[in-house]
Amino acid sequence: MTFFIMQILPYIAVAIFTIGILYRLGRWASGRIVHNITLTPAPTTQAGALVDIATEAALFKSLFKADKSLWSGAWLMHVALLSILAGHVMGIGLLGLQFYYIGLTSAETSEYLSSILGTTFGILILIALIYLLYRRMAINEVKQISAPSDYAHLLLLIGIVSVGNFMRLFPEYAMHYEPAREYVVHLITFTALTPDMEVLHNPAFVLHLLLVQVLMIVFPFSKLLHIPGMFAHRWIINRAYVEPAPGMPGAAVGGSGHSVSGGKSASGGVH
Repeated sequence: MTFFIMQILPYIAVAIFTIGILYRLGRWASGRIVHNITLTPAPTTQAGALVDIATEAALFKSLFKADKSLWSGAWLMHVALLSILAGHVMGIGLLGLQFYYIGLTSAETSEYLSSILGTTFGILILIALIYLLYRRMAINEVKQISAPSDYAHLLLLIGIVSVGNFMRLFPEYAMHYEPAREYVVHLITFTALTPDMEVLHNPAFVLHLLLVQVLMIVFPFSKLLHIPGMFAHRWIINRAYVEPAPGMPGAAVGGSGHSVSGGKSASGGVH
């Protein structure tokens, strides 16, 4: 079972994750929006629309205006999650020496800072996730609109974070950067794992990776896809207002200059 989780399942999870997201994004991109639904006041330029989307993605402005208690938990959770993901990439890729390479600290201090920051954000995201779960269970209005999958997703995330924090707080179960990078390199280069590899003998790491792979498999088909979906949604309602909207009857289609009216083209054919 350990061999399957560590050697086979990662490729299955990555394939489902990648194909699933591309499929969902393709579905969104292929949908034709035939009416202007830009919310006013709207930016007048594409650059202005991009600025609006960027500030929304960074600060969750709409959520802050609508529900400050939800915003506090959601914003903290997403910031901590982004920091953890970045820390995993840089920590494993650079062996925790990222601060040393940019000239801020010594190599030893860089490793120490990397560990401290990872632990700090791990605790913060756990607090945020527990708070979000509490809201779903304690606030009647939220509880009424919560589906079983909402609880399952939160519990899965809490499980992933809890196991990760467990490895950081209990040194005997810790996974150091070198064996973690060795494992990643084996996967990327399609090299078979060897029985003596440290990652295979750390049950906490195996469980952590298993839960992450389960998350990757369900991610494209769940509400968790709101992360990329938010950008598509915000572009629709924040893009620069165009009159008439592309695709509306009477509006020019493509670069041909032909217009559509009453379902017929200028030549009289039906589209």
